[in-house]
Amino acid sequence: MKKITYFLLITFSLVNQVNAQFSVNRIDGTPFINNEIIELTTHSSTAAELKFTVHNNSTVNLDFRILCSRLANNNGSNFQLCWGTECISSVSETAIYPGFQNIINAGSNTVGLNDNFKNFNPGDGTNYPMDFSFRIFTRDLVGNTVGSSFNITYRYLGPTMSVEQKDKLSAMGVKVLNNVANQFIGLEIAKPVQYSIINLQGQIITTENIEENTNIDVSSYQTGLYFLNFKSNEGITDTVKIFKK
Repeated sequence: MKKITYFLLITFSLVNQVNAQFSVNRIDGTPFINNEIIELTTHSSTAAELKFTVHNNSTVNLDFRILCSRLANNNGSNFQLCWGTECISSVSETAIYPGFQNIINAGSNTVGLNDNFKNFNPGDGTNYPMDFSFRIFTRDLVGNTVGSSFNITYRYLGPTMSVEQKDKLSAMGVKVLNNVANQFIGLEIAKPVQYSIINLQGQIITTENIEENTNIDVSSYQTGLYFLNFKSNEGITDTVKIFKK
């Protein structure tokens, strides 16, 4: 029993050493989690910039690379990747960046090098979310892939409502509290109004007349884009795009 326990402890220790070979942190030092999805609702602005740092926790110098592992609802154009002393304005699925050795010495990190992801692509107005997925991995100095890898996804959820649209809804006595949801779309209602939810095939999923604040339950909906249509008693209409996560 002691031998088995000792063997398990050694195995667990080795696994931890491999997994701790490097870490990926936010610019404030808090760590990202492997396979984390970072959701953003803006593009092109400072708020769309996702800064990161990489720390080589091992005892040897390593060559760090980033693989663009998956693109969804986009082709990688107008997406900035600053990494390894270079900034590129577009990425391609299965491409590896940079195209040269990007060595981080043992115990060192990339703090101060302004490594970041940033989306400048607004999308096509319909197909969201836009996913940009990456895998960070390491090579030894002769080109062999070594150790574990780290996955992260930059997700652009799509545009928020314009000021003009918010003003029109306000005139109808409607305030949409969120247009991206996993469970509920929250509504603040000041006047009686009818709402309908319509899918991309033009089918009406539900229709209801409401006179007070409510939460629309979308938990059973399939992931994707829907249209939330409002009609007031005065005949004013407006439609908001909503996304079910």
